[in-house]
Amino acid sequence: MPAKIENTPAPIDEAPLTLDHLLRLRASQIPDTPLLAYPHNKKDYTRYTAPQLNALAYRAARHYKKSITQRASSETPQRVVALLGVSNFDYVISLLALAKLGMTTLLLSTRISDEAYRHLLNKAGCSDVIVQPAFEKTIERVWSGYASAVNVVGMASPGVYEQEVDPKEKGLALEDMRFDTQLDMEVEKSRDVFIIHSSGSTGLPKLVGQTHLAIINTASVISRHLATTFFALPIFHIYGVMALFGAIHSGKVASMLNADQPITGKNMIAGLKATRPGMLYSVPYTLKMIAETDEGIEAMKACKSIGCGGAACPEELGDKLTAAGITLFSYYGSTEGGPLLSSSRPESDKEWSYLKVIPLALPYIRWDKNSEGIYELVILPGWPSKVMTNNPDGSYSTRDLWQQHPTDPLKWKYVGRLDDTIVLLNGEKATPIALEGSVRDSPYVDQVVCVGVHQPILGLLVIPSERAIGMSRAEIIQKIWPSVEAGNARMPAYARISAEMIGLLPIGTPYPATDKGTVIRPAFYRTFRVQVESMYARYRESSTSGGLSLSEEELRAYVSKAITKVLKLEDATTLTDDTDFFSLGLDSLGSIQVQDSIRQELNTGKQISQNVVFEKPTVRKLARHLYRLRTGEAEREDDGQSQIEIMKGLVEKYSHFERHVPGNSNKQGDYIIVTGATGSLGAHLVSQLATKPSTQKVYCLVRAKDQSSAHERTIQSLKLRRVHEDLPATSLSKVIALPSDFSDPHLGLSEDVYAELLDSVNIVIHCAWQVNFNMDVSSFENAHIKGSHNLMTLCLKSRRSSPASFNFCSSISSVANTPGAGTIPETQPKYEDSMPMGYAQSKLVTEKLCGIAARRTTLSARVLRIGQVSGDTKFGIWNATEAIPLTVHSAKTLGALPAPVNGEVVSWVPVDVAAGTIIDLSCLPPIAQKEAPVFHVSHPKLLSWNNDFLPALRAAGLEFESVRPTEWIRRLRAIPQDANVNPEVKLLEFFERKYAADEVKSAPYFETVKACAASGVLSGVEDVKGEVVGRYLEFWRQGW
Repeated sequence: MPAKIENTPAPIDEAPLTLDHLLRLRASQIPDTPLLAYPHNKKDYTRYTAPQLNALAYRAARHYKKSITQRASSETPQRVVALLGVSNFDYVISLLALAKLGMTTLLLSTRISDEAYRHLLNKAGCSDVIVQPAFEKTIERVWSGYASAVNVVGMASPGVYEQEVDPKEKGLALEDMRFDTQLDMEVEKSRDVFIIHSSGSTGLPKLVGQTHLAIINTASVISRHLATTFFALPIFHIYGVMALFGAIHSGKVASMLNADQPITGKNMIAGLKATRPGMLYSVPYTLKMIAETDEGIEAMKACKSIGCGGAACPEELGDKLTAAGITLFSYYGSTEGGPLLSSSRPESDKEWSYLKVIPLALPYIRWDKNSEGIYELVILPGWPSKVMTNNPDGSYSTRDLWQQHPTDPLKWKYVGRLDDTIVLLNGEKATPIALEGSVRDSPYVDQVVCVGVHQPILGLLVIPSERAIGMSRAEIIQKIWPSVEAGNARMPAYARISAEMIGLLPIGTPYPATDKGTVIRPAFYRTFRVQVESMYARYRESSTSGGLSLSEEELRAYVSKAITKVLKLEDATTLTDDTDFFSLGLDSLGSIQVQDSIRQELNTGKQISQNVVFEKPTVRKLARHLYRLRTGEAEREDDGQSQIEIMKGLVEKYSHFERHVPGNSNKQGDYIIVTGATGSLGAHLVSQLATKPSTQKVYCLVRAKDQSSAHERTIQSLKLRRVHEDLPATSLSKVIALPSDFSDPHLGLSEDVYAELLDSVNIVIHCAWQVNFNMDVSSFENAHIKGSHNLMTLCLKSRRSSPASFNFCSSISSVANTPGAGTIPETQPKYEDSMPMGYAQSKLVTEKLCGIAARRTTLSARVLRIGQVSGDTKFGIWNATEAIPLTVHSAKTLGALPAPVNGEVVSWVPVDVAAGTIIDLSCLPPIAQKEAPVFHVSHPKLLSWNNDFLPALRAAGLEFESVRPTEWIRRLRAIPQDANVNPEVKLLEFFERKYAADEVKSAPYFETVKACAASGVLSGVEDVKGEVVGRYLEFWRQGW
């Protein structure tokens, strides 16, 4: 045991700056208080005070300094040293020693692959590894495949740090036992002291840095209510780090289970009895083992409280413990954000599963709605423990989902992760945590995982426990069925499990799990893909031609009832046989629900199309199609109008415009309506317009239930694109959000507001449009084509001296099908020029209406055809779910990107450039015109995929192999088709069409002569290469 050193006590309120500073402060302030207890002989616990821990760490640091070079000053980059071993006392002392040396310690899990070790060492820039003897062979294997030289150092053992006191050490003050005097602690407090990594559940593990400040804040937060503790947590996870440094910060002793002992119920009970702690820190898996015996329950009852974290505690387990009189606290925290919520509550409150945000964190928490009643937790900038950002506004979306308490708005229940959420074929979402927890609580179950991604119903894969040895499938199902029913009671009706959808794996089957015993869901899906597919194949075979065989008339009644139910129509008469479903508000989720009902309830003879409701969007069309599908009768061309006839009919229907009559408005300056402000392009338009001196007001017409919601959506959109932070208050005051309905003649506005717009508005920029490539052109009529007519009517009713200009943001898809055109001019389109999809056709129809309005009235109408919009030039924010970002993501997933043999040519215009161009064009002075002028808001210069874009990605640090497109498609088909793990598979059908051959047809060139002549922004745009591509990649990687 190290000798006791006498020191002058430090002020009790002195704030620690680094972890070594924290330890030295405690050594000064509470020198006789034990902080850590460890059973070296697995039975008797030796207690260590802060001065003793400091002295042991000093000796270990002196030992390591001989082999590892220290930093000369705080101006030099951090030096990363990896630590590999089990969480024993040697590990703790090495952790403290490296902090004393000013090192950044990479905490390596003992349960990852050699490839993962190499990846982490490389990403962290680490060439020094401290290793325990049991892992030396692991490091030898890793080293053999590592590109750089690795300095392997044996972990300091008691022979190094517990030897007799060196004469030179006697009389040393705490300040003399420092090794970091050359470093500036004010700088070091914001440097990483630890780097912790993720489990690698969705690929290779990710690094998450932990600053001194973050760890100290975390320790401070959890130590406020901390008692003496006992834990058996790996210290290479944040939960273990919190338990260790929470004890040092609070001055309450923490006892650790000997790392050489397996974590069993028996060993945990023995540890609890030996240490008699005030609190047990544990993960649910360990709690379940302890709670399996009455002795374990009694051992936990002896504690003042039980802290459960690291994963969600199953309801049955938590209820069992609280019913036994145990005070159970649930904790929620993360590597990226530290401790955030706790179920700490009065003794009379038994709702252990509902947590509250800790008071200190309240100002730094936002709840983003995910679905009805479900919210995602977002950590805002400013929270000291937040060490990562994945949103443009500097916040961190945790991907953790919560449900608010029905009566107490401050209480929240954890329901799962976005990664856990299973999206069924009908679009319904199911979070299976509660269901799995109920089934896992059965003594006949070792592990259970819910499956069903893009399937019609949920299923379960169960690994039975040893209690089920010798039982038949029927007997096992019978034993676990009460637990299944208990879980079903916690699930919505569409997400309940039937007995035939339970798959049994062999007893003792190994499965992918984290160090905390939590199933790694994506890896589990990959491992047991064949079993899952077989289970659903049996399900499909049992329901191939079952269901009702209806006549066409009966099918019309069936479809009408299904649509009425999904839309919850109060007046069923609003749905006639020829009413477009989408004009009544049907969306993608609703269409999938209708399709799923058809699959489950009708005999269709053949498989129905995934887009059947979009393709046949009326009762008559859908019923006729379903009848012919079952009977084998061929579809006929004369069943209805051609698409061109429908388009012409829509143009004719909305081609009447009132003439403008000048009013008596005396408004000066620009009062501008912008639609689509909640989209990326709209947000950039609003922010740029608001900063123009000539702009008086920017009215944002937004789909929302009220003005407060409209304002919130608009501001959130600005923040998401990072254009809000630089807007001065004077500019923000110009932005007014109004809840709107474009299908209404007065746009859903009150008479007073509509009158205000007539009196003031002189520019309308119509940017809003539903981006849905499945819908028929007729489905765009109500909200979009009619909506555009209503906006042009507002322009013509203006009370200013001339009509407000109408600037329609169209799409190059409206003319992308122009026959034989290598170059497409800035002219009015022909009907056959649009791409064969409703989105493009509806844009063309509205272009035609702009032309008619310009010819027949004095309206200054302009058609602004928007090309492929890319991320902005400042931050590189480009929606990661679009085709190009998902293609680039495959470099991570597949290690390859497609390189067409003929070289593809693309044209991308950055969103901020597009916005600036639209503003230039929309603010042009009105002139007499016989036609609405057409401008292409597209990049004037083309970009080579092979020669410009791929090299720019490599220069930005992305590693990948360039392969032929057909080879890339082969690889994409071969990976697990789980969009949560491999998001690019969501667009597999699109990619299969685009890369059907190794040569790829390039899009035509869209002429920009007129647009460049009228817009200084577009004429001066730089190429999308180099640094801009680097910013795109940096933004995408934040979400990888």
